[in-house]
Amino acid sequence: MSLKDVLLSKGAEYAPFDVMRVHRIYKHIAPLLGFETIFNKKCKVIHIMGTNGKGSTGRFLTMGLAQHKKRVLHFSSPHIFSFNERFFVCREDYCGDIDENELELAHKILWGIESVREASYFEYATFLALLLARDCEYLVLEAGVGGEYDSTSVISADISVFTLIGLDHKDMLGESLGEIALTKLKAMSGRVILARQNHKEVENLALNLATQKGLECELWQDIHADKRLRDEAQDFTEYCQRYTLPSFLRENLHNAMRVMWHYGMNFDFNSLPILCLRGRCERFKSNIVLDVGHNLDGAKVLCEYLSGKQVILVYNSYADKDIEAILRELLPIIKKVLILYAERTRICPREKLVHILQTLGVEYEDFELRKINDEEQYLVFGSFSVVELFLQQYKGM
Repeated sequence: MSLKDVLLSKGAEYAPFDVMRVHRIYKHIAPLLGFETIFNKKCKVIHIMGTNGKGSTGRFLTMGLAQHKKRVLHFSSPHIFSFNERFFVCREDYCGDIDENELELAHKILWGIESVREASYFEYATFLALLLARDCEYLVLEAGVGGEYDSTSVISADISVFTLIGLDHKDMLGESLGEIALTKLKAMSGRVILARQNHKEVENLALNLATQKGLECELWQDIHADKRLRDEAQDFTEYCQRYTLPSFLRENLHNAMRVMWHYGMNFDFNSLPILCLRGRCERFKSNIVLDVGHNLDGAKVLCEYLSGKQVILVYNSYADKDIEAILRELLPIIKKVLILYAERTRICPREKLVHILQTLGVEYEDFELRKINDEEQYLVFGSFSVVELFLQQYKGM
């Protein structure tokens, strides 16, 4: 079977799963594929977990390692257009998404092991990442929705990075912030680097868990207060100003710097290009910002970034999100909402979204690309699917 056919047969990315399955499969394939002699020996594993900011933190880190000519694979999820977007490689003179032929070859090797065939969609993607990273010096491994139950936690990390942890995926991870944070933080291994958190509770949980496991946990501090990075602070600030980075991307870049420091490396901000990752507060056009954010914390940072502006929000969301709270957070910057129809099983029904918009007193209409006006400012936000559909329509206009 081709990779495409296998992925189609796997169904939903985050379907109900057997928590022991990934460990059972890994135990069988690790000696066959040499994983135990590679990871954290020849190839350092940097595990990125959290709620928001995993993708940009991992990509900034990958770009920094590439400046030092390191061979790196950055595994992220989900993708916008093509599955191979999940496997971003830097080696020799190439940085970009994995070649589809190379990905297909890795699939043939993996699919040839019968025990792997019971893996879920995301588990299979994780095993592909491990296989593709065998000749790398660093694997930047981004978790899916979870922590201790996530398939990326099947191997120990050299460094565990926890980005901002907030309320999301409550149906899978827990109803309260404490429950969600605990589920994620239990996956820590190696040295622990904690990003700035909005809640002291998360910091306390991280410190307690690290102590129980005998691990060092490094809390966030402002870059200008961090003696290790003080010499880089001015170049960092100028880079952020050059590309008008919002506060959350600044923090994610800072966290990548903290990881680099532990490997005795730093960024060359004079040659570092703009973040090469779609939909992370991306200035698509001078009047259009794309963001794949889909929760309350994501809405808060965008509201801060666009403070003082009135934007037309191109929006839809998955039904399990707290849509009313998210839109309420964005109210200060919303001029009008354009509902982008998305034919997805998890997407919010139009009538429910309309009811919420009416309750909030927000003007709305259905999205039509031909009505995009150069005189208006637009924010495309709500999910990966919304950004994907917007870009598909834009390309086809």
